[in-house]
Amino acid sequence: MKLFKRIFVIMIMAFCFIGFVGCKKKEEKKFEIGILQYVTHGALDAARVGFIEGLKSNGLEEGKNINITVRNPEAVDATNLQMATELVRKCDLVLGIATPSAIALQSAALNEGKELPILFTAVTDAVAAQLVESNEKPGGNITGTSDINPVADQIDLLKELLPSAKKFGVLYCISEVNSKVQADAASAQAQKVGLTCDIKTFSEAAEIGGVVSALIKDGAEALYLPTDNLVASNIQTVVQACEDAKIPTICGEGSMVDAGGTITYGVNYTNLGKQTALMAKKILLDNVKPSAIPVETQPASELDISVNEEGLAKIDLELPQSIKDKIKK
Repeated sequence: MKLFKRIFVIMIMAFCFIGFVGCKKKEEKKFEIGILQYVTHGALDAARVGFIEGLKSNGLEEGKNINITVRNPEAVDATNLQMATELVRKCDLVLGIATPSAIALQSAALNEGKELPILFTAVTDAVAAQLVESNEKPGGNITGTSDINPVADQIDLLKELLPSAKKFGVLYCISEVNSKVQADAASAQAQKVGLTCDIKTFSEAAEIGGVVSALIKDGAEALYLPTDNLVASNIQTVVQACEDAKIPTICGEGSMVDAGGTITYGVNYTNLGKQTALMAKKILLDNVKPSAIPVETQPASELDISVNEEGLAKIDLELPQSIKDKIKK
């Protein structure tokens, strides 16, 4: 009888130990998530913050079941690719914030022979950037969210702000595919509403001031600023020149207005990041393949008009009542 009791106790202890080890292993299972953000500026920062917040609200919390590594090459392309390679080597899932970083991660994964899931956000046209086969059926191991802004509506906003305007300018970095897409869309809408669109490009940040001056000298009565990463990160240069010339800037997204631009009707990047985080949850926790998740855009209900009242005063421009009526309270 005593022997039976001893055997019984040993068996109970063994089961408890096995259960403890199993729980411990389960607790130690963590996903490695890498974030590659191309450059520091308000929109991309907001997308990163929104993504991390969205991960937590979807059951993926840093320190518990995920580790997050964030890298930022500050728009240096060679560093961007090096960081992308580092992340694909160590991570279970990676996120590229902005088109150049998404492309770098895709290239690094191919070069390293890795088939890890890749997400992107703040990418305007994933098809044009050759990240996906189509928005509906991405194919491969990559998908994400597009920040395609309502360019036509933004040009209409420009016309509403300046009813007598005849000409506006657009500038963007020649290496950014997403910016060219927006510039072309702005030009197309300009023709529809009776405006002339003057487009100029630059290759590096040091050229921005000269390009802005040239647009103003050529008669631009306003500047349209696409969601171009170098324009956004150097917006003070653009804003100062426009304030001196007393002309407004119609921006591609809200953080550019926060940084001194005049007005926009655009994307909420924090919410876009959260939208992307839900995709990460589907991939990591629900075992859904990226190829089965269509590329998403932000719902129209989340778009909003943002206005820089102080900036309007500096250029002696009053907001029309028609625009005031459209601003969400």
